Amino acid sequence: MKVVIASLNPAIERLLVVDENRPGTVHRLMRSETLAGGKGVNVARVLAQLHSPAFAPLDDGGHVEVSSVLVGPLGGPTGDLQATLLAAEGLVSETTSVDGWTRVNEILVDESRPDGATVYNAQGPTISPHESAELNDLAVSSLDGAAMLVCTGSLPPGIPDDFYATWIGAARERGIRTLLDAHGAALRLGAAAAPDIIKVNRDEIADLAADEGVDQAELIRGWRVRGTEAVIVTDGSEPLRAEIASTAWDIDAPTVATRSAVGSGDAFTAGLVWSILARPAASWPTHLALAVACGASNAASTLARLSDAVPPRSLVDQVRLRAVDPSRPRNGSAR
Repeated sequence: MKVVIASLNPAIERLLVVDENRPGTVHRLMRSETLAGGKGVNVARVLAQLHSPAFAPLDDGGHVEVSSVLVGPLGGPTGDLQATLLAAEGLVSETTSVDGWTRVNEILVDESRPDGATVYNAQGPTISPHESAELNDLAVSSLDGAAMLVCTGSLPPGIPDDFYATWIGAARERGIRTLLDAHGAALRLGAAAAPDIIKVNRDEIADLAADEGVDQAELIRGWRVRGTEAVIVTDGSEPLRAEIASTAWDIDAPTVATRSAVGSGDAFTAGLVWSILARPAASWPTHLALAVACGASNAASTLARLSDAVPPRSLVDQVRLRAVDPSRPRNGSAR
Protein backbone atom coordinates (compact mmCIF):
# COMPACT_ATOMS: atom_id res chain seq x y z
CA MET A 1 0.00 0.00 0.00
CA LYS A 2 1.21 3.46 -0.89
CA VAL A 3 1.61 6.18 1.74
CA VAL A 4 2.04 9.75 0.51
CA ILE A 5 4.09 11.80 2.97
CA ALA A 6 4.43 15.56 2.96
CA SER A 7 8.00 16.81 2.81
CA LEU A 8 7.23 20.46 2.18
CA ASN A 9 10.16 21.84 4.15
CA PRO A 10 12.84 19.16 3.82
CA ALA A 11 16.26 19.61 5.38
CA ILE A 12 19.80 18.44 5.33
CA GLU A 13 20.43 17.50 8.93
CA ARG A 14 23.86 17.77 10.52
CA LEU A 15 24.13 15.63 13.66
CA LEU A 16 26.90 16.68 16.03
CA VAL A 17 27.66 14.54 19.08
CA VAL A 18 29.86 15.81 21.93
CA ASP A 19 30.77 14.32 25.28
CA GLU A 20 29.58 17.47 27.04
CA ASN A 21 28.37 20.75 25.59
CA ARG A 22 30.42 23.64 26.96
CA PRO A 23 29.23 26.92 25.35
CA GLY A 24 32.04 29.29 24.39
CA THR A 25 34.67 26.56 24.04
CA VAL A 26 36.14 24.49 21.19
CA HIS A 27 34.76 20.95 20.99
CA ARG A 28 36.14 17.83 19.32
CA LEU A 29 33.20 15.91 17.94
CA MET A 30 32.72 12.34 19.11
CA ARG A 31 30.62 11.74 16.01
CA SER A 32 29.03 13.63 13.13
CA GLU A 33 26.52 12.62 10.48
CA THR A 34 24.96 14.26 7.44
CA LEU A 35 21.59 12.85 6.48
CA ALA A 36 18.31 13.67 4.79
CA GLY A 37 15.93 15.14 7.32
CA GLY A 38 12.62 16.76 8.03
CA LYS A 39 9.62 15.16 9.73
CA GLY A 40 8.34 13.54 6.57
CA VAL A 41 11.71 11.94 5.88
CA ASN A 42 11.83 10.59 9.43
CA VAL A 43 8.43 8.96 8.92
CA ALA A 44 9.45 7.43 5.57
CA ARG A 45 12.69 6.10 7.04
CA VAL A 46 10.93 4.24 9.85
CA LEU A 47 8.27 2.86 7.50
CA ALA A 48 11.11 1.42 5.42
CA GLN A 49 12.76 -0.04 8.51
CA LEU A 50 9.54 -1.79 9.55
CA HIS A 51 9.76 -3.83 6.35
CA SER A 52 13.31 -4.98 6.94
CA PRO A 53 13.89 -8.35 8.64
CA ALA A 54 15.64 -6.70 11.58
CA PHE A 55 12.66 -4.53 12.48
CA ALA A 56 9.51 -6.21 11.18
CA PRO A 57 7.00 -6.83 13.99
CA LEU A 58 6.74 -10.46 15.03
CA ASP A 59 3.37 -11.01 13.31
CA ASP A 60 4.40 -9.35 10.04
CA GLY A 61 4.32 -12.47 7.91
CA GLY A 62 1.77 -12.40 5.14
CA HIS A 63 0.76 -8.76 5.50
CA VAL A 64 0.70 -6.32 2.65
CA GLU A 65 3.72 -4.13 2.01
CA VAL A 66 3.49 -0.50 3.04
CA SER A 67 5.64 1.74 0.85
CA SER A 68 5.97 5.51 0.89
CA VAL A 69 6.64 8.45 -1.39
CA LEU A 70 7.83 11.84 -0.14
CA VAL A 71 6.32 14.88 -1.87
CA GLY A 72 7.85 18.34 -1.71
CA PRO A 73 10.22 20.94 -3.14
CA LEU A 74 14.01 20.80 -3.49
CA GLY A 75 16.29 23.65 -4.45
CA GLY A 76 19.93 24.58 -4.93
CA PRO A 77 23.04 22.49 -4.14
CA THR A 78 21.56 21.45 -0.81
CA GLY A 79 18.49 20.20 -2.66
CA ASP A 80 20.76 18.11 -4.90
CA LEU A 81 22.42 16.70 -1.79
CA GLN A 82 19.03 15.91 -0.26
CA ALA A 83 18.04 13.95 -3.37
CA THR A 84 21.32 12.02 -3.24
CA LEU A 85 20.90 11.20 0.44
CA LEU A 86 17.31 10.04 -0.06
CA ALA A 87 18.33 7.80 -2.95
CA ALA A 88 21.17 6.34 -0.88
CA GLU A 89 18.60 5.23 1.71
CA GLY A 90 16.21 3.92 -0.92
CA LEU A 91 13.56 6.50 -0.02
CA VAL A 92 11.31 7.45 -2.94
CA SER A 93 10.47 11.09 -3.58
CA GLU A 94 8.48 13.17 -6.05
CA THR A 95 9.70 16.75 -6.11
CA THR A 96 9.36 20.15 -7.70
CA SER A 97 12.31 22.45 -8.28
CA VAL A 98 12.46 25.80 -6.47
CA ASP A 99 14.93 28.68 -6.65
CA GLY A 100 15.67 28.80 -2.93
CA TRP A 101 18.07 26.37 -1.35
CA THR A 102 16.83 23.45 0.74
CA ARG A 103 17.52 24.31 4.38
CA VAL A 104 20.21 22.87 6.66
CA ASN A 105 19.38 22.04 10.29
CA GLU A 106 21.83 21.34 13.11
CA ILE A 107 21.25 18.84 15.92
CA LEU A 108 23.63 18.87 18.88
CA VAL A 109 23.53 15.80 21.11
CA ASP A 110 25.25 16.14 24.47
CA GLU A 111 26.24 12.66 25.69
CA SER A 112 26.13 13.88 29.29
CA ARG A 113 22.39 14.61 28.94
CA PRO A 114 21.13 12.87 25.78
CA ASP A 115 17.48 13.51 26.59
CA GLY A 116 18.03 17.23 25.96
CA ALA A 117 19.29 17.46 22.37
CA THR A 118 19.69 21.01 21.06
CA VAL A 119 18.05 21.53 17.66
CA TYR A 120 18.60 24.48 15.34
CA ASN A 121 15.90 24.46 12.65
CA ALA A 122 16.34 26.80 9.69
CA GLN A 123 13.26 28.52 8.29
CA GLY A 124 13.48 27.11 4.79
CA PRO A 125 13.43 28.80 1.36
CA THR A 126 10.70 31.21 0.36
CA ILE A 127 8.38 29.54 -2.13
CA SER A 128 7.03 31.79 -4.90
CA PRO A 129 3.34 31.72 -5.92
CA HIS A 130 4.28 29.94 -9.15
CA GLU A 131 6.33 27.34 -7.27
CA SER A 132 3.52 26.87 -4.74
CA ALA A 133 1.02 26.24 -7.54
CA GLU A 134 3.33 23.64 -9.09
CA LEU A 135 3.70 21.99 -5.70
CA ASN A 136 -0.06 21.91 -5.21
CA ASP A 137 -0.50 20.18 -8.58
CA LEU A 138 2.13 17.61 -7.61
CA ALA A 139 0.50 17.05 -4.22
CA VAL A 140 -2.89 16.30 -5.76
CA SER A 141 -1.47 14.02 -8.49
CA SER A 142 0.58 12.12 -5.88
CA LEU A 143 -2.66 10.76 -4.39
CA ASP A 144 -3.22 8.39 -7.33
CA GLY A 145 -3.19 4.88 -5.90
CA ALA A 146 -2.52 6.02 -2.32
CA ALA A 147 -3.98 4.36 0.77
CA MET A 148 -3.02 7.12 3.21
CA LEU A 149 -1.79 10.72 3.22
CA VAL A 150 0.45 11.94 6.03
CA CYS A 151 0.65 15.73 6.36
CA THR A 152 3.50 16.43 8.74
CA GLY A 153 6.05 19.16 9.35
CA SER A 154 6.34 22.90 8.97
CA LEU A 155 5.41 24.91 5.91
CA PRO A 156 8.17 27.04 4.37
CA PRO A 157 7.53 30.75 3.74
CA GLY A 158 5.25 31.36 0.77
CA ILE A 159 3.21 28.16 1.00
CA PRO A 160 -0.39 29.00 2.01
CA ASP A 161 -1.43 28.06 5.54
CA ASP A 162 -4.31 26.02 4.11
CA PHE A 163 -2.05 23.80 1.97
CA TYR A 164 -2.57 20.77 4.22
CA ALA A 165 -6.32 21.45 4.41
CA THR A 166 -6.58 21.47 0.60
CA TRP A 167 -4.53 18.29 0.31
CA ILE A 168 -6.61 16.54 2.99
CA GLY A 169 -9.81 17.55 1.20
CA ALA A 170 -8.52 16.13 -2.08
CA ALA A 171 -7.60 12.87 -0.35
CA ARG A 172 -11.01 12.57 1.31
CA GLU A 173 -12.73 12.98 -2.06
CA ARG A 174 -10.74 9.95 -3.22
CA GLY A 175 -11.51 7.85 -0.13
CA ILE A 176 -7.91 8.09 1.13
CA ARG A 177 -7.26 8.10 4.88
CA THR A 178 -5.36 11.07 6.27
CA LEU A 179 -3.18 11.94 9.25
CA LEU A 180 -2.29 15.50 10.26
CA ASP A 181 0.69 16.41 12.46
CA ALA A 182 1.23 20.16 12.30
CA HIS A 183 1.18 23.31 14.41
CA GLY A 184 -0.16 26.85 14.34
CA ALA A 185 -2.30 27.95 11.40
CA ALA A 186 -1.51 24.78 9.43
CA LEU A 187 -2.92 22.73 12.31
CA ARG A 188 -5.98 24.94 12.77
CA LEU A 189 -6.93 24.92 9.08
CA GLY A 190 -5.88 21.33 8.49
CA ALA A 191 -7.93 20.09 11.43
CA ALA A 192 -10.97 21.95 10.08
CA ALA A 193 -10.69 19.76 6.95
CA ALA A 194 -11.46 16.71 9.18
CA PRO A 195 -8.46 14.41 8.71
CA ASP A 196 -9.03 10.88 10.01
CA ILE A 197 -6.25 11.24 12.60
CA ILE A 198 -4.89 14.34 14.28
CA LYS A 199 -1.62 13.95 16.15
CA VAL A 200 -0.34 16.90 18.19
CA ASN A 201 1.98 17.42 21.11
CA ARG A 202 1.07 19.04 24.40
CA ASP A 203 2.39 22.47 23.48
CA GLU A 204 0.79 22.54 20.02
CA ILE A 205 -2.70 21.81 21.29
CA ALA A 206 -2.30 24.16 24.26
CA ASP A 207 -1.24 27.01 21.96
CA LEU A 208 -4.10 26.41 19.53
CA ALA A 209 -6.69 26.13 22.31
CA ALA A 210 -5.46 29.43 23.77
CA ASP A 211 -5.62 31.12 20.37
CA GLU A 212 -9.17 29.81 19.84
CA GLY A 213 -10.26 30.84 23.33
CA VAL A 214 -11.44 27.33 24.28
CA ASP A 215 -10.14 24.58 26.51
CA GLN A 216 -8.48 21.54 24.99
CA ALA A 217 -11.44 19.22 25.59
CA GLU A 218 -13.73 21.57 23.66
CA LEU A 219 -11.18 21.83 20.84
CA ILE A 220 -10.97 18.05 20.55
CA ARG A 221 -14.77 17.69 20.64
CA GLY A 222 -15.00 20.12 17.75
CA TRP A 223 -12.55 18.06 15.71
CA ARG A 224 -14.45 14.89 16.48
CA VAL A 225 -17.81 16.44 15.51
CA ARG A 226 -16.36 17.42 12.12
CA GLY A 227 -15.43 13.81 11.45
CA THR A 228 -11.95 13.14 12.85
CA GLU A 229 -11.79 9.56 14.13
CA ALA A 230 -8.76 9.74 16.42
CA VAL A 231 -7.00 12.53 18.29
CA ILE A 232 -3.61 11.72 19.78
CA VAL A 233 -1.83 14.11 22.14
CA THR A 234 1.81 13.30 22.90
CA ASP A 235 3.73 14.66 25.87
CA GLY A 236 7.39 13.67 25.53
CA SER A 237 8.23 10.96 28.05
CA GLU A 238 4.91 11.49 29.88
CA PRO A 239 1.84 9.32 29.10
CA LEU A 240 0.13 10.21 25.85
CA ARG A 241 -3.63 10.52 25.45
CA ALA A 242 -5.47 8.88 22.57
CA GLU A 243 -9.18 9.55 22.03
CA ILE A 244 -10.96 7.31 19.54
CA ALA A 245 -14.77 7.21 19.23
CA SER A 246 -16.13 7.22 22.81
CA THR A 247 -12.97 5.68 24.26
CA ALA A 248 -9.83 7.30 25.58
CA TRP A 249 -6.54 5.80 26.65
CA ASP A 250 -3.61 7.10 28.61
CA ILE A 251 -0.54 5.24 27.38
CA ASP A 252 2.79 4.73 29.13
CA ALA A 253 5.85 4.20 26.93
CA PRO A 254 8.51 1.62 27.79
CA THR A 255 11.55 2.89 29.65
CA VAL A 256 14.67 2.98 27.48
CA ALA A 257 18.12 4.49 27.84
CA THR A 258 17.57 7.66 25.84
CA ARG A 259 20.29 8.63 23.37
CA SER A 260 18.26 11.28 21.50
CA ALA A 261 14.52 11.94 21.50
CA VAL A 262 14.70 13.80 18.16
CA GLY A 263 12.35 12.11 15.70
CA SER A 264 10.50 9.97 18.25
CA GLY A 265 7.16 11.58 17.37
CA ASP A 266 7.78 10.82 13.70
CA ALA A 267 8.66 7.21 14.53
CA PHE A 268 5.36 7.02 16.43
CA THR A 269 3.53 8.27 13.32
CA ALA A 270 5.28 5.70 11.13
CA GLY A 271 4.43 2.83 13.48
CA LEU A 272 0.80 3.91 13.65
CA VAL A 273 0.45 4.23 9.88
CA TRP A 274 2.19 0.92 9.27
CA SER A 275 -0.04 -0.93 11.73
CA ILE A 276 -3.29 0.60 10.42
CA LEU A 277 -2.47 -0.33 6.82
CA ALA A 278 -0.64 -3.64 7.30
CA ARG A 279 -2.99 -4.98 10.00
CA PRO A 280 -6.43 -3.54 9.15
CA ALA A 281 -8.25 -6.06 11.34
CA ALA A 282 -6.21 -5.17 14.43
CA SER A 283 -7.60 -3.04 17.24
CA TRP A 284 -6.67 0.54 18.06
CA PRO A 285 -4.78 -0.60 21.18
CA THR A 286 -2.66 -2.83 18.94
CA HIS A 287 -1.96 0.05 16.54
CA LEU A 288 -1.12 2.41 19.39
CA ALA A 289 1.15 -0.09 21.14
CA LEU A 290 3.34 -0.49 18.07
CA ALA A 291 3.39 3.28 17.52
CA VAL A 292 4.55 3.91 21.10
CA ALA A 293 7.16 1.15 20.82
CA CYS A 294 8.53 2.76 17.65
CA GLY A 295 8.81 6.12 19.40
CA ALA A 296 10.69 4.54 22.30
CA SER A 297 13.01 2.64 19.96
CA ASN A 298 13.85 5.88 18.17
CA ALA A 299 14.74 7.51 21.51
CA ALA A 300 17.28 4.72 22.07
CA SER A 301 19.09 5.74 18.85
CA THR A 302 21.30 8.78 18.31
CA LEU A 303 19.91 9.17 14.78
CA ALA A 304 16.24 9.74 13.92
CA ARG A 305 15.50 6.07 13.21
CA LEU A 306 14.70 2.84 15.01
CA SER A 307 17.42 1.47 17.28
CA ASP A 308 19.23 -1.65 16.12
CA ALA A 309 19.79 -2.64 19.75
CA VAL A 310 16.24 -1.94 20.92
CA PRO A 311 13.81 -2.73 18.06
CA PRO A 312 10.10 -2.03 18.52
CA ARG A 313 9.17 -5.70 18.77
CA SER A 314 11.22 -5.94 21.96
CA LEU A 315 9.19 -3.10 23.50
CA VAL A 316 5.58 -3.70 22.44
CA ASP A 317 4.73 -5.88 25.42
CA GLN A 318 6.01 -3.15 27.77
CA VAL A 319 3.54 -0.54 26.50
CA ARG A 320 0.76 0.07 29.05
CA LEU A 321 -2.69 1.33 27.99
CA ARG A 322 -5.29 2.46 30.51
CA ALA A 323 -8.86 3.22 29.47
CA VAL A 324 -9.87 6.57 30.99
CA ASP A 325 -12.75 9.02 31.02
CA PRO A 326 -12.13 11.39 28.06
CA SER A 327 -13.16 14.34 30.23
CA ARG A 328 -10.44 13.59 32.77
CA PRO A 329 -7.47 15.97 32.35
CA ARG A 330 -4.12 14.64 31.33
CA ASN A 331 -1.30 15.25 33.81
CA GLY A 332 -0.26 18.88 33.58
CA SER A 333 -3.07 19.69 31.13
CA ALA A 334 -5.81 22.22 31.50
CA ARG A 335 -8.78 20.64 29.74
